[in-house]
Amino acid sequence: MIWLVLILSVAIGAGAAWVVPTASKTFKYLLSFSGAFLFATLLTHMIPEIFEHGNWNMGWWIMLGFAIQLLLDHLSEGLEHGHFHSKQSKISWLAISGLLLHAFLEGMPLSSTGSSGHNHATGGFLWAIALHKLPIALLVTGALRKSGVRLATLLGILGLFAFATPLGALVVNRVDVEQWSLQLLAIAVGILLHVSTTILFESSQNHRFNAVKLIFVLAGMLLAGWINSGMIL
Repeated sequence: MIWLVLILSVAIGAGAAWVVPTASKTFKYLLSFSGAFLFATLLTHMIPEIFEHGNWNMGWWIMLGFAIQLLLDHLSEGLEHGHFHSKQSKISWLAISGLLLHAFLEGMPLSSTGSSGHNHATGGFLWAIALHKLPIALLVTGALRKSGVRLATLLGILGLFAFATPLGALVVNRVDVEQWSLQLLAIAVGILLHVSTTILFESSQNHRFNAVKLIFVLAGMLLAGWINSGMIL
């Protein structure tokens, strides 16, 4: 199910790049919704689980993940939180590499292995990652099209982006790291906490109040809270 959901998410986002400009309000609202959904999932599901099954030092692992994302930002140029200057003529291979590494790391908690006994391959966290990847795939596709890359290259990069996340889960499953599962989860949460908060802050133009954006943010948070409460999915 992981592979199908994440591949479809990237495919839908890439396809939308032909009809939704990345400079449009539609893209910004979609990004805000996905960031809010991800942020609420971390607060209502992932972080409580970490501290329920872990100990006092889990906060340090979350901060480590946050710091890792700060470093990844310099590689990816902020692609994972929807950042791409319209004046840029092309996207660098270093940025693509940083984005793929981010996608790999965020997939680690999707492994069915874990000392908490909870499978993140289904439920709120999977949908949060899928919703996060959709607008990013749209952004990357738009940027690559603007760069004038060949279609084969574009599809190859999107394929790597789609498979990098489930590959992170697969590697954790294959390697015996069960005793470190909560630490890996905390690192991934720190990474995604940085990304989600950056999305919510950066999607505001000149930090002005935007009622429509607020509606999308609240909708994302409420939907995530509903899903993670076990009411649906």
